[in-house]
Amino acid sequence: FQAEDGIRDVERSRGLGDVYKRQIKEFDKKILYSVFDFGATPLSSITSTVDLMITGDSLEKLDELGNQVEQHLRKVKGLTSVSRSWYLDKQEFIFEIDELQAARYHVSPADISAQIGVALRGKVSSIFNIPNETGLGVRVQFSKPYRDNVNDFETMLIKTPLGLIPLKVFAKITPVFAPGVITRQNLNYSIDVYGFRSTAAITHIQRGIDKEVIPNVRIPSGYRLSKEGEIAQMKQSGMRLARAMVIALILLYFSLVVTFSSWKNPFTIMLAIPLAAVGSMWFMLGFGRHQCMPSMMGLILLAGVIVNNSILLIDFIEDGRKKGMDMHDAILEGIRLRARPILMTAFGTSVGMLPVAFQRAVGLERLSPLAVVAIGGLIIGTFLTLIYVPIFYILFEKLGNKIKGLLSKLRGDKIQEAET
Repeated sequence: FQAEDGIRDVERSRGLGDVYKRQIKEFDKKILYSVFDFGATPLSSITSTVDLMITGDSLEKLDELGNQVEQHLRKVKGLTSVSRSWYLDKQEFIFEIDELQAARYHVSPADISAQIGVALRGKVSSIFNIPNETGLGVRVQFSKPYRDNVNDFETMLIKTPLGLIPLKVFAKITPVFAPGVITRQNLNYSIDVYGFRSTAAITHIQRGIDKEVIPNVRIPSGYRLSKEGEIAQMKQSGMRLARAMVIALILLYFSLVVTFSSWKNPFTIMLAIPLAAVGSMWFMLGFGRHQCMPSMMGLILLAGVIVNNSILLIDFIEDGRKKGMDMHDAILEGIRLRARPILMTAFGTSVGMLPVAFQRAVGLERLSPLAVVAIGGLIIGTFLTLIYVPIFYILFEKLGNKIKGLLSKLRGDKIQEAET
């Protein structure tokens, strides 16, 4: 839970948010809150699920565009809290010196600024000597009541060759509002509008943004609106992981071809991967998790374990056939010998990941989707592997035998034609 002056939202966030919401009535002044869970994003470098960044060369225009984006973003269903990286909520005073007026009194702007600096920040006028120790500087400056009130400060007397003149004769003090922090992106000013979710799917939020925010906010020339945060990272990482997965499957296939000296057994082994993905999707739905970067990494982890189980099963079947066993007997013997080790591996790994899946591992809460994918894929995928991998093995064997029969028949026909 985070509460800061200038943040524009009061939201309910589970138990702790309810407590602070009830206590807000005790404040004398209006303090606005934004409620969200720290660690709710899959990576610590990501600030929020939704991060709409606007860049440009004017802080005032960015504040205006940020307000528009924030208002439309609140209409997106599934977001529990919306806030911004900064607001124009810090009051500053611009001090403008009239050079012509200063010249009339034979004083330069630098002299005026130096006297103001001494009044505000002070100046070391002497040293307080302490025997056998380093001396302490004695700083002289205006007392606090005279430094806090701008109206009183305007009556400060400036020393000039023509005498003491009030400060308001030389300069004009204008109050303005500025951001408490200035952020930049590619050398331009930037502002981020954040949106936090609780249980809504990222894809649903993305559709809401495309419907409610993007078409309704007009970005002028010289300014740019971009999607950052978890959505952008997930899209980029998803493309990289997809390419990596394709390359990994190709390399896996050719390595298995060399290992088994067969072109069809690698297909049988690799068909276990979608079987495991079925179990992971069901467990994601049951646990209320959504597709994200940790879940994608979990699929890669899951593919390695399931493929290893399939390799062991096919290897035992092939060994049985080499010993002279019938194909069906070799399949039954392979399942009988490998079922217990495969099930022990699957359930042992799943039990070890339960604390992460239930978010009971401190510091690993954002990896809960990874654990859910691994557990679901291992449990469901293991049983499906023991059932469907032998079925696919039989189908590919029959298909291979048919192809060999056709090829041998074609060769026989060609030999007969050559003899005649």
